[in-house]
Amino acid sequence: MPSTASAPSIATGGYDSVARMLHWLMAFLILAVFMLGLLVDALPKAWEHGIVETHKVLGVGILLLVVVRFAWRLMHRPPASEPVSPLLDRAAWLGHSGLYALMLAVPVIGLVYTALRGQGIDFGLFSIPPIMARNRELGRTVREIHELTAYALIGLAGIHALAALWHHFIRKDATLLRMLPVAR
Repeated sequence: MPSTASAPSIATGGYDSVARMLHWLMAFLILAVFMLGLLVDALPKAWEHGIVETHKVLGVGILLLVVVRFAWRLMHRPPASEPVSPLLDRAAWLGHSGLYALMLAVPVIGLVYTALRGQGIDFGLFSIPPIMARNRELGRTVREIHELTAYALIGLAGIHALAALWHHFIRKDATLLRMLPVAR
């Protein structure tokens, strides 16, 4: 009798190329910005201004991309997925909602922190000047919130990645394959 175990089915379909591109581009940018934020104090002091400006510019890019990604998601329903328990379905919804909320919140809080530091943003070809005078005390509090929400975003993204791997290796379903950047 032949074995009923087989490779994960992709009959449910994968995400379209725009959704996959936005997903992986944002994942890369979020990791890059997070690493810049972590490493700024460990790198030479002469690099600090460039690192901070790159961090801010990429953060603005993430903010714009999350708006585009959310709009794309509203206009393009995700592909049907393989059936899961109501608990797993609810966990996935909560996880994705949390990711979207944090992908929006972290750069917005970073922009508030930039404003409270009395700083602008240098995009290279043009700059946005500071919009307010420096407020050190409130700035410190907002910086802490920015850092904590960034850690929360990275933590939730890690759980998201582990869940995708769990689906692929333990459940042996097509959840991970639906978002991989491969030709369909």
